[in-house]
Amino acid sequence: MRYEHEAPECSELSVRWYRHPEDTTLGYRDWRLMSHFQPIFSIAHGRLVGLEALLRPRHADEDVSALHFFSLTLSPEELAWRDRLARRLHYENFRPLSGDDLWLFVNRVPLADIAAEDELPPGLDPHQVVIELTEGESTDSGLLRELVARYRALGHLVALDDFGARHSNLDRLFTLAPDIVKLDRKLILLADEDVRVRRSLHRLVALIRDTGALVLFEGVETAAQAWLAVEAEADLVQGFHYARPQPRAFALKSTWGAREKLHGPLRAHPRRQHTRRLPEDLDRIFRQTLRRVALGETFPRASAELIARPEVYRAYLLDAHGRQLGHSASRVPLTQLRYLPLADGAGALWSARPYFRRAIAMPGRIHLTDPYLSVPDGTWVRTLSATAHGEAGSFVVCADLAADALDPENAP
Repeated sequence: MRYEHEAPECSELSVRWYRHPEDTTLGYRDWRLMSHFQPIFSIAHGRLVGLEALLRPRHADEDVSALHFFSLTLSPEELAWRDRLARRLHYENFRPLSGDDLWLFVNRVPLADIAAEDELPPGLDPHQVVIELTEGESTDSGLLRELVARYRALGHLVALDDFGARHSNLDRLFTLAPDIVKLDRKLILLADEDVRVRRSLHRLVALIRDTGALVLFEGVETAAQAWLAVEAEADLVQGFHYARPQPRAFALKSTWGAREKLHGPLRAHPRRQHTRRLPEDLDRIFRQTLRRVALGETFPRASAELIARPEVYRAYLLDAHGRQLGHSASRVPLTQLRYLPLADGAGALWSARPYFRRAIAMPGRIHLTDPYLSVPDGTWVRTLSATAHGEAGSFVVCADLAADALDPENAP
């Protein structure tokens, strides 16, 4: 243990280090600072890959939030000093846990200008440190770009924290090009409650991954939310469902048993679109429609029995180039007048849509899309499609089903 007399703020002499075998704490004026670590896991690998360092401050012998310690009413110099001080404490505590296959995630306050670069203790390499940056309403884009460039030059990885919260901007995914994007917990909660958000989550993950970043779901607290992370194909996860933040002495022990929570959903629930089957009677009627089209029947007659099915919104016929032949056959009246200019699909070219491209690429098979927003009336649907070959040529028969027809547990 080492003790130094208190000195003015923003001074090395104002810091007191208390080193114990279990952990290291730090005294700064009337503050006592401690590190806790929350494990971060890779779903595919089923193991721990990182620890996020979280500051646990005490002020006047009372536990307070880290935000209180980093009050924005402080002078820029004091804020920058406290920001660096917290990371130095985390580096010191992480060092006994570190390994080449383990990242340390540390936060920094975006508004705290860098007065001097962090000095890593011996045995901790730059590539092991992931710097978390948070964008806010007042965060300057130029400063964020400067921080990303500077930390990259030092050999660190950069994570964009709380993405999907209040002031997140999609353009920053491309301008900042972070290595890891952490989705805000509020987005996960919304997806757990709202089927529309749940349907979009996979697309958001795909978009982020297209920028070259890994996707981390934070704040996963329940088995249902863990399943959402698997379903959306997230790369990394953290949250109370897997392990809670702990002091250094207990951080790694808290990961015991996490592997089953990571791989359990993968084994028990393969992605639905890989195993989904049509109801036997719907499959029979759709194939019968294909045969009637191939024999040259008019589409309204050929699709009459299909349209009578309760889960079918509409059916329509495309030529070999993806152009819709005639109006859609439907038993459901148009109710969404805000989409009225898009309601008539006759002559529309659907050649870029997945249901057409898959039917043409793999003839002889029936294809079913993931849910999407339908143009004619703004409803969520899945589209059945398959090719029909006859003397008059090749056609693609399409039928829009209610999005939840084959997955009743996902109904809005």
